[in-house]
Amino acid sequence: NAMVRLLPVLEFALGRMVEAEDRSLLRDVLDRMGILYRLHQVPLTTLMNTLFVYFNAPTLHDAAVVRSLNRALLDMSQQNFSPEFARFMAGELNDCAHVDARYVSRIIERIARVVMRHLGPADKPDLPEIHYREIPNPILLALTECVVELLTWWCLHCAPASAARLHDPDAGGPLPATEAEFRAEEQQRRARAAAWPLAQLWLELTMEPERRPEPGAYAGATYIHSTGVLANVLPDELLAFPIVQHLARIVLEEPELKTVSGPKRYFSFVEFARTARFSATASDDDPGAATRFAATAVFNSFEQNRKHAMANRPNTYLTLLHSVLHYGGIATFATLSETIHALAAGGELCSDTQLLYLCATAGPILYRLVAHEALYVQIL
Repeated sequence: NAMVRLLPVLEFALGRMVEAEDRSLLRDVLDRMGILYRLHQVPLTTLMNTLFVYFNAPTLHDAAVVRSLNRALLDMSQQNFSPEFARFMAGELNDCAHVDARYVSRIIERIARVVMRHLGPADKPDLPEIHYREIPNPILLALTECVVELLTWWCLHCAPASAARLHDPDAGGPLPATEAEFRAEEQQRRARAAAWPLAQLWLELTMEPERRPEPGAYAGATYIHSTGVLANVLPDELLAFPIVQHLARIVLEEPELKTVSGPKRYFSFVEFARTARFSATASDDDPGAATRFAATAVFNSFEQNRKHAMANRPNTYLTLLHSVLHYGGIATFATLSETIHALAAGGELCSDTQLLYLCATAGPILYRLVAHEALYVQIL
């Protein structure tokens, strides 16, 4: 009982050592006293919370430190992690070079499987029954394990650049405290996240299933829904923000959105969705330009496009973005507002179809912002 009562004190001390950026003391305490976490009721959840809260702390951006943290809190015989993570825990892996298309595809497939409740055979047949494990909900358990694994790779990704950011605990002096310093740190954090290939790989494999190393077992909408769930469980900078910011590339680069529609006497969204046809070009020399309303299957439902072999990147991305925004918080909506304002200020929009696409992006989520008047007005 005395050791169990000591656990909250140990957790507080570990958090303070992470904040003080004292790697050597943190690792020494974890290696010597980490065995106490065998008495913890929720060690996996505690590990995920620690990695989530301190994902940007340079203290954890070290293979030896994050391995000691994982070893202290994880019982690998009770969890279902990837072979790469098991190699890392055994000391055989010290970088994140393996985070490639094949690895990301396996993570996507795993989350999709539990979301669809097609659990299938476990990778480890000797795991205890689900109701005897720390997290009995299979979806929450898989998400927690995936978050722990991905945040561990994030720490390894940041390790080379974080050595220079590490504060000397013996040097004294305040850590960055001004608003300008915090803003600069936030920009640097986003830049580090943008350099991590996870978000780009995830986007490519979700929007273009044919690029996956192995064919998926479920419908495309399942992977889109799974992405929305995971993106909002990870820190926003690692997946949610890059997906939202990808809107600029879709609007400016996709040829379907550069088409200028012809005139009509009136406009109806119902008729638009029912009768719209795509025209690659529209010019004054085209005799049919005055009567044709040029558009694409961008604004159809995702499932309708998939069934009729009309799938296209803008429509797939729009569905994916709404999945992320559905579970997103105010910071995700603020990033959407910044992206739309950057597009408006860039002067590169050239068609009304691009404007309609932005309307379709923002329209379905405006009801979420009624209580946030400033952000609501900014997006409008």
